[in-house]
Amino acid sequence: MSSSLPPLKALKVFEAAVRTRSLTLAAHELFITHSAVSQQIKSLEEYFEQPLFLRQSRGVEPTEAALAFYAEVKASLDRIALAAEQLSLAGKSRVVRLIAAPSVAMRWLIPRLSQFQIDNPRIEVRVTTTMSEYFEDVKDPFDVILWRSPLERSRYECVRFLDDVSVPLASPHFLETHKITVPRDLVEVPLIHLSSRSAAWSQWLGKAGVAVRRKMPGTVYEHFFLSLQAAATDLGVAMGTLALVDDDLAHGRLIQLFPEVVLHGEGFHMMYRSSAETNPALKTFIMWLKQMGQASAFDAQRTWPADFPGEH
Repeated sequence: MSSSLPPLKALKVFEAAVRTRSLTLAAHELFITHSAVSQQIKSLEEYFEQPLFLRQSRGVEPTEAALAFYAEVKASLDRIALAAEQLSLAGKSRVVRLIAAPSVAMRWLIPRLSQFQIDNPRIEVRVTTTMSEYFEDVKDPFDVILWRSPLERSRYECVRFLDDVSVPLASPHFLETHKITVPRDLVEVPLIHLSSRSAAWSQWLGKAGVAVRRKMPGTVYEHFFLSLQAAATDLGVAMGTLALVDDDLAHGRLIQLFPEVVLHGEGFHMMYRSSAETNPALKTFIMWLKQMGQASAFDAQRTWPADFPGEH
């Protein structure tokens, strides 16, 4: 097979000359002289015993046969480049650095991450959490950051990847000991508030048609995962994000109240380096995050095994 191959060095020069339509530009691109380009093209023309270019005043124009040959040469060179990249990465660990809020990392990302690592053993995902509410305060370097609103930064892309749908949540035992049959009953029971989303309860009650004229009872927690723990241990009704409590709902640790009324937020966004297209590990991880976000998409018709006692 090798004896029937044309000069391989000349093929790279040929590809550049056809693509640029210029021997001079091909020489600049390949860091060789104009004379060297001409010699390589001449060697191919002698090999095929036919001209490959028509010399013109503003450059060169490949013949019809040369254009057909070019398509095959370019595809072959592209495949060789890809194979070389894969070979150079073989056996090497590729690192993706991610930053997220603790609640997103603990309750959504990490439970799904094990399967990603099984499928992609050579990609190491390093997860760092941040308690900051302000993106400007994040100082650690990162390839991907998960945030509860859109972000902007030079040389990064930002896309929405996960629904942010908030609903009232309570433990089965709490619902057995407190009469909650309609939304207005919630103003008479302990509510669990989140300091970073202080208006969530008033917004939800307003959407449910309940006018609030006094301070709502309950306690305030600084972090989302603390408010969920409080709800799971019968301390009150929390306002929680569905995407972050699917396991609690599926196993009956928490129950969603009044599923016909939900609060829609801007959605969780991921901002990642614009160089992802040239970074196979980062590109693979971003595609996986998008797929997981789509799998967690809000479904208004979804039901859980546990029933809300007040609906009977």
